Amino acid sequence: MNFPDLHRHLGGATHPRILWGYIEKHATDECRRLRSLYPAYDDFAREFNRPFADLADYLTVHHLVEALQAEDVPYFTFRAVRGASVFESLDYLELRFNPYKRTPRGLPPAERRALMADVARQVIRAARTEFPIATTFLLCMDRGFPPDLNRAIVELAASLPEVVAVDLAGPYQPGGPTWDEWEDLYAEAKARGLRTTAHMAESDPDDVRPALFPHLDRIGHGIQIALHHPHLLDELAARNICLEVCPTTYLRTNTLRHLGELRPVFERCRAAGVAISIATDNPALHGDAGRIVGQYELLVRDEVIHFNDILHHARVGYENAFDPRR
Repeated sequence: MNFPDLHRHLGGATHPRILWGYIEKHATDECRRLRSLYPAYDDFAREFNRPFADLADYLTVHHLVEALQAEDVPYFTFRAVRGASVFESLDYLELRFNPYKRTPRGLPPAERRALMADVARQVIRAARTEFPIATTFLLCMDRGFPPDLNRAIVELAASLPEVVAVDLAGPYQPGGPTWDEWEDLYAEAKARGLRTTAHMAESDPDDVRPALFPHLDRIGHGIQIALHHPHLLDELAARNICLEVCPTTYLRTNTLRHLGELRPVFERCRAAGVAISIATDNPALHGDAGRIVGQYELLVRDEVIHFNDILHHARVGYENAFDPRR
């Protein structure tokens, strides 16, 4: 059978072996820098496979990958989409990325902003492969970006027909938008006809923003809502907000000790009528178990879902996809 994946980051979609192959073949400043830090592939791969202390530590690998992907966005995009089709039986993929973070870091901010549209178009073109997979795109705003840069990302997303939605990602940092400003940004995105999702309640039980609910179609992760704020599930159900649950991520970030802790998330969401789509997030950081089939297998083995629920959750993914053909 085939599967959809509604939550996958470009930064976490490329296997470290492919990244290392690029590093070995090129003599750019970034490739030389990485070769000096990681003399051999095993050293490099260890950075992806090592235990992470928490979500912030886990996200440091994104920073490493983004600078490298900025050198040749089409190269890494094509290989990420090809692998998803061939090795994971995905026939629908939503690929999310921040276009600003894939511009050269040495350039002045104004020049980097000017390049965002070209970066986004490169990703879109490179994802058009001969493999039987439909790929749509989400642009990520960032919690640490100033409001005007996040607004530019919304405007860019609205200008590109292949971009279906915007997301809110990244760690909290000084200088980012206030929550009133986030509401304004999401309201603008909806007014421009974009779909919306936001990383929320992934590892921090206090990272819950009900004021954003009226502006959201889906929530990235959201497991802490079900675990610590189940009284909010009725509102999610009433608004038809689907959760994008990425099981292996919670083990890798030490958010959960074992996947059995997700059992009440699925049980409470099912009782409240909140849809759950199962996704991968960053399979390159999760080993073979991080592939989409591995996510389902782990949930079944830990008795979070029943084997017979696999088709249900795959169907939920298709039903809640931001697929422009629907």
